[in-house]
Amino acid sequence: MKNILKTAALCMGLISLVACEKDEEKATLNADAKIEASLSTDNVVLTQGTASQTALTVSWETKNLNINLAPKYTVNFVRKDGKKEKSISVEKSPLAITGKELNDYLISGLEITAGTTTEVTVAVRLVLSDQRNFSSEHKLKVTPFLDEIKPSDWGVVGDDTGWGSKPDIKMWKEGDVLVAYATLNAGGIKFRKDNSWNGPEYGGSNGKLVPKGDNIAVLAGTYKITFNEKALTYSIEKYSWGLIGNGAKGWGDNDDIAMTYEGSTNSWVVKNVTLVDGDIKFRLNHSWDTNFGADSTDNKPVAALSGKLKDGGSNIKVSAGTYNVSFSFDVKTKEGTYKIEKL
Repeated sequence: MKNILKTAALCMGLISLVACEKDEEKATLNADAKIEASLSTDNVVLTQGTASQTALTVSWETKNLNINLAPKYTVNFVRKDGKKEKSISVEKSPLAITGKELNDYLISGLEITAGTTTEVTVAVRLVLSDQRNFSSEHKLKVTPFLDEIKPSDWGVVGDDTGWGSKPDIKMWKEGDVLVAYATLNAGGIKFRKDNSWNGPEYGGSNGKLVPKGDNIAVLAGTYKITFNEKALTYSIEKYSWGLIGNGAKGWGDNDDIAMTYEGSTNSWVVKNVTLVDGDIKFRLNHSWDTNFGADSTDNKPVAALSGKLKDGGSNIKVSAGTYNVSFSFDVKTKEGTYKIEKL
């Protein structure tokens, strides 16, 4: 019994000591405790040419805290209307942000339109381990740029381009190969550089290419066309992404609304599409073998009009209206993002 009483007394003493220490820490927090932040500039015009350079440096220091509680810092970018915010966890000052990073925060995080100058709030927030917090805010004028991908010098020429009377179908870099997405009529195609017959051109058959080779025969359809200049090989496969669901035309086998590849943003888009109250998803080649939906842990329909995608993900809820719909994904990870923009 004595041992139990001693143990209890010891525990009570420890609890009292901890409580006293916490009370003392709280008591020693100065009334004028604060965090002071500064920005390297108050106006940033971002360009693709300077994307890898530091565009903005956020610095801060805490004053008069006089306590031992562990601080946690975040740098937050807040849209002018307060409806969108991008938060970055940081350990210490300063935080240097490249042009590309800041551009991504503005366009993807805050959904600010490229090429427009707008004002955002940059807030450095200090949160103590007992949840007390401090903030220092500054206004920043920013102009993001459209982070476009440039097409390669190569293109697909053929019956659908009038063998040169129309621009060649653009090819985009995808890993070690170039790729084009196109809907073709029955006929023939070849690969050529710089939209010209004066430079290198390739034709062939059975996946093999030779300089100035024969036209490559194709049937009518929508295809993914790849070209490997080093190995002199090509491939042509049926490939079409569609928007499907009872929020679009329906869930039937032929209800897909065709989407178009936009190489400059590496995304699939359908513009000015009329949707109704319901759900949508994205699927490949009119089949459920490959389909993308929202990245949701509970597999329930997701109401967010932008967010992460995953292979086989959840339905995305939409309401009646006219929209631009786009999505992009990584072939290897089978993850991506989507955006549904009401017009």
